[in-house]
Amino acid sequence: MALQRETIKARVSELAGQLLVKAATDLPLEVTDAIRNAFEREPTPGGKAQLETILKNIEVSRLTRTSICQDPGIVVFDVTVGSKFSLDFDLAEVFNTVTADATQSVPLRQNIVHPLSKKNTCTNTGYGLPYVFYHYLYGADYLEICAMLRGGGSAFRSGVYSLAPTAPRIDGIKKLVFDHVTMAGGIPCPPTIVGVGLGGTPDIAMDLAFKALRRLPVGAPHQEPDMAEIEREILQAVNATGIGTMGLGGATTALGVHIEYCGSHIATHPVAIAFSCWPNRFATARIDGGGNVRWITRHGGDANE
Repeated sequence: MALQRETIKARVSELAGQLLVKAATDLPLEVTDAIRNAFEREPTPGGKAQLETILKNIEVSRLTRTSICQDPGIVVFDVTVGSKFSLDFDLAEVFNTVTADATQSVPLRQNIVHPLSKKNTCTNTGYGLPYVFYHYLYGADYLEICAMLRGGGSAFRSGVYSLAPTAPRIDGIKKLVFDHVTMAGGIPCPPTIVGVGLGGTPDIAMDLAFKALRRLPVGAPHQEPDMAEIEREILQAVNATGIGTMGLGGATTALGVHIEYCGSHIATHPVAIAFSCWPNRFATARIDGGGNVRWITRHGGDANE
């Protein structure tokens, strides 16, 4: 049974706030597992020490509900609205409120400034932020919300390129990604997840690259064998660079390379590359018209997720 408008709005607001705090303080379990597995495999003492520190950081942040990193980056929400879910209130208003609240309660560093005057809003909102991506899903009876924190060390080292029509397609993709990762070096705070978006227009390709960062489990291969092989080869090459954890050396520069694609124009081929930093911070859940919540990401802090 569908709830009244104000009741469902309150439930959505509560869930959005929980998602943002969870994203800031408690990594998805699959991300933590990938880092723990990297720690167990890491052959170098320096790299192993860095990964051990990261694991301690994750645990302390989860237990104390404090920000995993001093840089909360920029708050972004990715929303899927089902055609059978009645959305008759302003989600942007909801997200602005929960972001301002989380800035005070977690707390989150006050990052957001005007791009010219540098005037700080002190709430991590304003000037069009938090940014919201909207999607529509026919037949679905729920609203899915993903809260993300995109950090300045990782997201801002992303880039998009265009392969010439005559360029070798597969080798060109592999070279572009490898060159971009090595150029970024330790700035994205590795071990990263490297998202690769192929096709569409440059903005579409970049959107695909950022979506690829949320693939779980971390390192799960693409369902198409040829794409999975490209992912495997790039990951192997990147981890052979020796950039290592936090750029201080070792065998773990990336936890995974994830490729997503859509159709490409016959005359051009965009290749977008996006990074997560080691704290790949996002949390996702669905709420239906009756206010029932189903968590999509799993976290260590709450037994009911």
